[in-house]
Amino acid sequence: MPPLQRGALPPVVGFIDMDCFYVAVERARDPRLLGKPCAVVQYPTGQRGRPDLRPEDDRWRTGGPMGGIIAVSYEARARGVTRQMSGAEAKKVCPEVILVQVPTAFGKADLQIYKDAGDAVVDLLASRCDATEKRSVDEVAIDITGAAEHLLASRAAAELGAAASAATHLADSALSVDAAKVTRSSARQGHDKQQSRDTSELADGWEEVLRRAASDPVAWRLIAGAVVVKELRQQVESTLGFTCSGGVATNKVLAKQEDSAGKDLRICRASNSSLGCGLHKPNQQTLLLPHAAPVLLKDLPLDRLPGLGGDFGQAVKSRFGVQSAGELLQVPRPDVLKQFPQRGEWLLALAAGDDSAAEAVKDRQLVKSLSNGKTFFGEKRLRSLEEVDYWLGELTGELHRRYLQQVEKHQRTPSTLQVSLTLDQKEHLTRQQPIQLGSQGTPEQILQTAKACARRAGAVSGVISLGLSLSNMIPLEASSASLSKFFGRKSEGAASKEKGEKPQEKAKAKPKEANLLGACFARAAAAQRASSDQQKAPEVDEGVLAELPLNIQQEILRELGQEPKLKKLRCDVVEIDA
Repeated sequence: MPPLQRGALPPVVGFIDMDCFYVAVERARDPRLLGKPCAVVQYPTGQRGRPDLRPEDDRWRTGGPMGGIIAVSYEARARGVTRQMSGAEAKKVCPEVILVQVPTAFGKADLQIYKDAGDAVVDLLASRCDATEKRSVDEVAIDITGAAEHLLASRAAAELGAAASAATHLADSALSVDAAKVTRSSARQGHDKQQSRDTSELADGWEEVLRRAASDPVAWRLIAGAVVVKELRQQVESTLGFTCSGGVATNKVLAKQEDSAGKDLRICRASNSSLGCGLHKPNQQTLLLPHAAPVLLKDLPLDRLPGLGGDFGQAVKSRFGVQSAGELLQVPRPDVLKQFPQRGEWLLALAAGDDSAAEAVKDRQLVKSLSNGKTFFGEKRLRSLEEVDYWLGELTGELHRRYLQQVEKHQRTPSTLQVSLTLDQKEHLTRQQPIQLGSQGTPEQILQTAKACARRAGAVSGVISLGLSLSNMIPLEASSASLSKFFGRKSEGAASKEKGEKPQEKAKAKPKEANLLGACFARAAAAQRASSDQQKAPEVDEGVLAELPLNIQQEILRELGQEPKLKKLRCDVVEIDA
């Protein structure tokens, strides 16, 4: 085994993708579902006054109105059931399929049991990883560099090689290439090649890999990382009862191939954060070594790379007349740098799968925002503010419950509320404003702020989706101190001088908790009075204003009649209950 060179080598990145996660959660709650074809279905949406269906209630559905399928077991996939079907359609294709409806609360799907299960997985992984980046309810990117190096220092090379090769597919092995040629539909149904557990096929290519690794510290760290991922997957299954698939590589660059006929040739799957785990499922793992990356990326469509799926990707393709990562790499480097002087180096590194083009795994176990939403199809579209208000009330109930969980578990509180509406003309409207909930915010606070945002959106007619989110999470101790931090000392002194008071006397008269926006407007009004001779518009201290979140800066400037000279805020994507 070659000596370690910590710091000079790329990180060891893993990715965990839970297998049929919603089904797995239901099976953990109800062992009767184990080994049987089953699926999780939505509920008939858009109806007022429907009674809640709690997680502990009998949620098996045998008939009547049913929503669409959101998760399918591999047993049901093999019988032709897909997520595009309704519950009734699934019954026609597979009469023996067991349909389990998601819990409901506040007039919509209640996904809390699945979110809690996902959090439990993240907590378990975090106990052994340098960084744990929660990507979704069932996907986690992990930095396992430290754990891999620990194994290298504590276990013999032969032991590590045997453990890795017995449990891990190589991304460029004959089995992987063969399995990658199946259609997306076959992959989703759990085809035979995908689920192969033949030890001799798993070992394909490993002898050469282990021979090369004898003089390659990067390869050895990745091999050790494969053992770490194997052990983590086993721990998730033994502790929580969920199986998962895994991938191991040196970065998070997306790598998914598709042939000209539109078949999904997923040599390895990433979606910005995974490498390999999408190819061999369920309950398997894949290792992508650096020498295999150029081959696997050669025919990858450019728009499958992170950052190239939109306008920038289209510009790259049109400028050079290329479609794939391999074709882009054939363009002379000077030409690429000339056309894209700011991003050319990154672009070429990305197409080559170079580690420098990928972001490191971020230690992000906590959610960045709390969001929910609801869609309204056909005649159920919302056509008045009264209807919008009603459903904002329902969304508020769930969001308030989740907010209280953040306060209790993580001592965090949101500082921004956003309402999102999509109209039947496909027009998408968002309005947001600050909110101060602290540790004891009420549903009424959330609802009234949401209603105010909805009215600022203007006339609403034919609303087909409605979303509500709480974001910009801050520590509880910062929620009341933020205003005094930004404004307190400077504004106190200025106001005291105006009235001839001593700063200490003014401090005694002030409430313990300052109001951020109130302090800002008070300061601006004082400035306006002091400069009335010049008839100037009210102003705020630019240095203080710059410390505030962008959305609050915009609100302040608008209220003062000034045009916000700020970049347009990017709208957050909210989860929509489909």
